Amino acid sequence: MLSDKKFFVVEDHTLTNLGIRELLESKEGFFCSGFAFGKAETIEKLSELSDSGSLPDILILDLFLGKESGLELLREIRVKFPSIKILVYSMYAKPGILSLALEAGAHGFVEKSAPETILLCAINDILSGQTFVQQNLVSPLITYKTMLDGLTKQEQKILKKLLERKTKAQIAEELNIVPRSVDNYLSRIFEKTGTKGHKELIEKFGE
Repeated sequence: MLSDKKFFVVEDHTLTNLGIRELLESKEGFFCSGFAFGKAETIEKLSELSDSGSLPDILILDLFLGKESGLELLREIRVKFPSIKILVYSMYAKPGILSLALEAGAHGFVEKSAPETILLCAINDILSGQTFVQQNLVSPLITYKTMLDGLTKQEQKILKKLLERKTKAQIAEELNIVPRSVDNYLSRIFEKTGTKGHKELIEKFGE
């Protein structure tokens, strides 16, 4: 067991959480050091594992944990437990979400519809020190980043917060601007991204 690759699963759907664990434990060389369904539970269990000197080597993370943000949890883990590699495993794989995950410190990204061989390849590559992005997601990510370069810094911040499902009121508060300014920025973002509104923007880049 000492040489096994220790993994931890964070996924709010019970059957999916169990399925990931059973898949990996059926493979030689993997050991499940724990699992959780939400943010607070994850931090609590990782803290306990840290105290006992048995943190996982890799954490498999869903990005949308019910009403909780997996991105916020990702950022917190990277600060509190920097030795843990993080693989995002999400049904939402549009380039905006992928970009946010990598920016937050994820070591890899695989969509849930991918074959299990891709998931296993990602885990092994990440544990060997590489970054893994599922191949079919690379080109859309490059296109998205080129589009992002065409936005001002403030427009980029607002777009990213929209993709994190923040409301206009939350965006205004977090960026210390008035709600009307948010509306003005959104109009320019919609025009530059070729989208007709909030819903289409999310569908294009964040789902």
